[in-house]
Amino acid sequence: MPLKLDDFLGQRRPVIFHLTVTGRCQARCEGCINALSFGRREDFADSWECDPERDARALYTLLQKTDGRPAVVAFYGGEPLLAAEKMEAVRGKLRALLNGNPVRFLLYTNGELLSRTLKRYPDLLRELWLVSVSIDGSEGEHERFRRGTSLSRIRENLAALKEALRTPVLMWSTLRDEASLRDCLEEFLRLKARGLCDYFFWHLIETDRPISSFEDFRRRYLSDLAFLLETYLSWLSSGRILPVLPLNELFFFLLSGIRRGHTGCGVERAENFDLQAGRLLPCADLGEEFVLGEIKSSGEIAWCGDPARLSSLVSYRRDLGCEECAAEFYCGGRCPVLIKNSPERARQYCVLTRDLVSLAREALPEVRCLLEKSGLSPEDLYFPYGYLALFTDVVP
Repeated sequence: MPLKLDDFLGQRRPVIFHLTVTGRCQARCEGCINALSFGRREDFADSWECDPERDARALYTLLQKTDGRPAVVAFYGGEPLLAAEKMEAVRGKLRALLNGNPVRFLLYTNGELLSRTLKRYPDLLRELWLVSVSIDGSEGEHERFRRGTSLSRIRENLAALKEALRTPVLMWSTLRDEASLRDCLEEFLRLKARGLCDYFFWHLIETDRPISSFEDFRRRYLSDLAFLLETYLSWLSSGRILPVLPLNELFFFLLSGIRRGHTGCGVERAENFDLQAGRLLPCADLGEEFVLGEIKSSGEIAWCGDPARLSSLVSYRRDLGCEECAAEFYCGGRCPVLIKNSPERARQYCVLTRDLVSLAREALPEVRCLLEKSGLSPEDLYFPYGYLALFTDVVP
């Protein structure tokens, strides 16, 4: 029987709390997940402002129940750095409440305000364990999909961050129907060569409609995956691990006989929580249907939802045939946000995930041989690479 990821990680499995700092954002990205779940930004942006005193105390309460496991507070938005002063206030208040007990901080950002924040709040950025920056390919492609952002400015900001600090940076790419995984990977390789990014992650966008020309997209995606695997094997042949999180996680699962055992984010487990506008949610991207608690101004959490209800989020597994799927050990089930908005698109993603797994299986004998030749073990693929996929919520 395959070993479950839970059993492998044990007490090393992290607990993650996403804190929505603000609903405001200066970008207008195509297919924004906030807009998909909540509608026009104008209707919710102002109501999503973090209250540092309230939210720090709520986080402190939640952190007391992590049973010694690694705990991470992830700053989320909107664009969190538009309210960097609130991030800094939460960090300071939480550190004081914890009185030396460990917690890590993670930032999801579009990268536009990193230099400004570095000047104003250097201690905040110094304490970040990981910075996840949204970059969707080379300059033309990125700015096409993420209107209101400038890739050249983001590069400059990353250079300033890396010059001042050693904060690890994850390049997070969201693939839309017209996008190219190869273009995203090549941009990462350029940034990696300059020392501006350390890790790469990609996923397919969650939206409310299926891919209109699916076979065309699949053909292009398969070609891009072939390039990714070719690059991966080239790096491994020289004893280097290409820091592409999903691929390292997948090869580790295949080599170690591990099964994920849940969706990519694990929302159905009611273990990681999102704090947004004074509410406790299992996932901010699901909308307001599954509110689990109200956070009082004192920071006290008034639980009002039944976490057992979250099991319904994966009731689609039988309809999709998850148990019989050759990729289920890795996928664990499609993102419930996508299932909610477009079951047809989810089925298309099932095909693409099986393609990824199939190509990885074909490359597995060579990967195993190259690992042995380089004196590397399967766990070298997981720590730190595959492990960081736990902080990216979804699988490709």
